[in-house]
Amino acid sequence: MLINTNTILNSIDAAACAKNLDGNYTCVNATVERIFSANLAGIIGKDDSHFFDIEKSNVLRQNNAEVITQGASVAREERNIIKESGEERVYFTFKRPIRDDASSTIVGLCGPSIEITNRC
Repeated sequence: MLINTNTILNSIDAAACAKNLDGNYTCVNATVERIFSANLAGIIGKDDSHFFDIEKSNVLRQNNAEVITQGASVAREERNIIKESGEERVYFTFKRPIRDDASSTIVGLCGPSIEITNRC
């Protein structure tokens, strides 16, 4: 029996997502939907400014830019302020570029983020 990717992604407690070059969400799992208090339709196509206080969560954009512009994978802590509640959450995030199979051109980024707020 094959288990599809969505079933796996929605079964893990980590937030998992993919974004395009503009930073817009193209794929999220159920954990992201819960964190953002939004359904898939309310997330896809939007960027982080809809869900995080970007001025206070600036490292989020810095990490994304590093992955997109340098093609680097990052594994580090991010402190994010949830826009809706003002709550600070700390994540250990893993981000890597997504490349077009045909040309190896970077077309986005993806990765999981594990909440570690209670460990900090």
